[in-house]
Amino acid sequence: MIITIGRECGCRGDSVGKALAKKFNIPFYDKNAIKELAKKSGAYDKYPNFFAEKPVNSLIYSIAIEENVATHDTPEKAFGMLLDEENFVVIGRASNVAFSDKKDVIRLFISGERKQRIEYIRKKHDISERQAERLVAETDERRSSYQNFYTGTDWGYSENYDLCLDVTKLGVDGVVAMVELYAERMGYGKFK
Repeated sequence: MIITIGRECGCRGDSVGKALAKKFNIPFYDKNAIKELAKKSGAYDKYPNFFAEKPVNSLIYSIAIEENVATHDTPEKAFGMLLDEENFVVIGRASNVAFSDKKDVIRLFISGERKQRIEYIRKKHDISERQAERLVAETDERRSSYQNFYTGTDWGYSENYDLCLDVTKLGVDGVVAMVELYAERMGYGKFK
């Protein structure tokens, strides 16, 4: 089973990912783990902007679209160089699209109430509310642009995911329980 996690800034995606990996006894790949694997495999040299999650310059994006540059297959090709395991949790990097053709995939998107997300980021980084607001807005915009650039799909749009859950209402444990129920209903099995 592969679980991909897309998330709004401040939705505790790493906590959810770690909890899911523990629940199903499978590896968890966050930003740092993905970057390390990419560097070891040589994929980072081939797709540096993809793995660095660099913001997409709108001018470059327009040129790429005009020139019909193939970027939409980058997530699948890049991850194909890294992960050949059958079971894992991976966060971000348009993984919902990269693994959409695999069997036993749960494509999760975590959202939350903006005010609570801002407060979480404020406390996490010990910054002012205004700084946290800006960080949340900029991060969400960067993730949206990244997803659109590399996949041509809309980040956070429910059609691109199997489950869309509100962590501010369910909490991390509630999100994990919902994913577990979904996996069970889909017949993906237990891994413990």
